[in-house]
Order: sequence, then structure tokens, then C-alpha cells
Amino acid sequence: MSDIKVGVGLSLASDSALAARQASLEALEQAGLKSATWALCFFSGHHLPGAEALRATILRETGCTSLGGCSAMGVIAKGEEVEGVPAVALMVGGASGVEAHSALLPEDGQGLAAFGNLRGWSSGNSLLLVLPDTFQVDINQVRNRMCSEIPELPIFGAGATDDGRTGISLQLGMEGVRNRSISLLGLFGELEVAVGITQSCKLLGEPHFITNSRENILIELDGQPALGKLIQQGQALGLDDFQQLSMEVMFGFPLDTENPQFTGETCLVRSLGGLDQDSHGLVVPYPLINQTSMAFMHRNPKTAQQDMRRMVKEVQGKLTGPPDLGIYFDCAARGRGFYGRAGVDMEAITAQLGNFPLIGMYGGFELATAMGLPHIYTYTGVLLLLRGLS
Repeated sequence: MSDIKVGVGLSLASDSALAARQASLEALEQAGLKSATWALCFFSGHHLPGAEALRATILRETGCTSLGGCSAMGVIAKGEEVEGVPAVALMVGGASGVEAHSALLPEDGQGLAAFGNLRGWSSGNSLLLVLPDTFQVDINQVRNRMCSEIPELPIFGAGATDDGRTGISLQLGMEGVRNRSISLLGLFGELEVAVGITQSCKLLGEPHFITNSRENILIELDGQPALGKLIQQGQALGLDDFQQLSMEVMFGFPLDTENPQFTGETCLVRSLGGLDQDSHGLVVPYPLINQTSMAFMHRNPKTAQQDMRRMVKEVQGKLTGPPDLGIYFDCAARGRGFYGRAGVDMEAITAQLGNFPLIGMYGGFELATAMGLPHIYTYTGVLLLLRGLS
């Protein structure tokens, strides 16, 4: 049996210090701990003004020596997906065979290299949770730094955000509370780590070749105007309104251009960024390369639910036994606003895996290592399952 002790607490109190205390005590009780080695906290935008009190209370109540966390569009804990109300979710843990380190880095990611060189990363299974400010961190620049400075470390995380009202996010660490920062929490040691990625989108028709593009402007597909191709896809779906089309039809780019696939972690999905007047091309926030493939993808709640169930079953099979803990990074564009009701993803997780300590957040984007490199995902759910080795 694993000696990992993990617990999760959830509070809906509007007072930040009270919410932190309630979540801390509940998490410690579930874990069977008097004090924790590490803590991970997600909190709704309602607690932005009280974030320092929240952090101080967590440190006092849990006694943790490593802390990571951030604000979020919503939080996930105790089998609930909480959106639109004050909420604090907290996970605490401790284990003799697992070590934790945390850091709060500046917006450019300076310090990643030193973090990657910490003793122990090379032994056992490791993971690094990365929680950047969605609004003020250039995540593409940070991703490049990750690839060059900590290429061996599996990266997972999400963009810290707010509840859609302020455009401000905050990151937590042992060092304090900051914005324009990156909160890190690393776990390594005697661990099994399994990850699954689910898409909100389904492949439409056959993939296409990019025959003319300029930077992030998609001009031609298969030798024909890309705008015309997009409109044809919309008409096939009965989407005559262009604004609605741009919300439902996405662009999928395979990670493996030699063997393109468009499910799960194998592709990155981007939305239409606008129209280029000079070329009549489509502006897509992605580094386009001519003579590579892409596909139109349809955001669809029904197929998203099916893919969620597929992913959970698949990731469960990667572990040798039941998970000791889970972390779920969900896109802010999923949840109740996408499905029409709350709790859809958690239903899929608990139906397959039962009840176990799990914490999550709705973020501005998702981060996950796939095919050996960290990638920036959107419209996805990233599920991490961890199990202590006997």
C-alpha cells in the first residue's frame, strides 16, 4: 500500500481567511495529517482582494513547506464543479517517499533552470505543476524556456485567471501573493504518474493541406481560399451566422505532422482570431507552416462528453491500481457554459474512478507534456492521476 496521505477541502465562505481555514481543516482531516508537506490551492475571483489572508491562513493551518496555487474561473473539489460563487479548494499532502518543491517566478520564467536542477528530479517519477498569469505572462516565451531549460521534466498546469470581471489573476507561493508571475509546485519520488487529455472538439470531414499562409494568416487550403472552406464547413453544420460559426468551428493542428491525428493529446485546437483584409485570409493564433496538415474541428457538448469518458477510462488503465490523488485542469470554455449544466466532467471521473482526493480549476489555457514536449492546449481537460509506489 502507498503511504501517500492526501486530503482535499472545499469552502464556499465569502470571507477569505475563514474559507482558507475551513478548507485547510477539512483537507488535513481527510488526509489524516496534523501538518502537511505541501499544499495546492485554487480560489475563485471573489477572493482576489483577500488572497494574502487566504495564503497566510493556509500556511498557518497546514504548516506546509511548499505551496502552489492561483486564482481561477472556478474550482473543482469534493466531487463538485463550482462556478460563479466564492470558493476555495485546497489539497494537502505528505509522504515519506515523495518530495515537494515550490517557487514563485517572474513573468519571463527566470529561475526555471535552477528549479529543474533541484536534487532528486532525476530519481523516480516527477512532475511540475505550472500556473502562469493568463493575462500578463507570455506563455509561448515561457514554453520555449521550458523546452530549453527543463526538457526532462513533465509539465502540467493551467493559466491563472479570474471570474471574468477584472482581468486580473493572482499566483500563490511560499514567497507571497503576486500577479504577472508563475506559481510552480513540483512533486518527485516514488510515484506513478498518468495523464489524459480530452478535447471539446470533433474532427470535421477530412484533414486539409495548408497551401498558402503568412505567419498566423491562413490564406489557402488545398489550393482554395481558406475563408471559403470555413464557410462551407459552417453550411454543412447548418451554421449560416458567421459569428456562431466562429464560436463552434475550430482549427486543429496535429503534433505529429508525419502521422497527423486529431484526438486527445495528439492535436492543438485554436479558434478564429479574425479576418485579414488584405489577403482575405483567416487569422489563427498558431505558427502556420505551408504544406502541413490541419483540420476543422467542431465544438460539440455531446461528443465532448463521449471523449471525456474515453479519456478517463484510458488514463485509468495507465496505473497499476487506484489513484491516490488527482488534479484536473479544465478549460474555462468548458463547464456549465458549454454543457448547459454543471458537473458533467466530474460525473465521468467519479463514475469510472470512484471517490478519491481530487482538486481542479478552470483556467485560461491548459499545459501538458505530450510526445516529449510541453504544449499549450485550449478547449481541453487535462487529468493527472498519481499513485504512490509500494
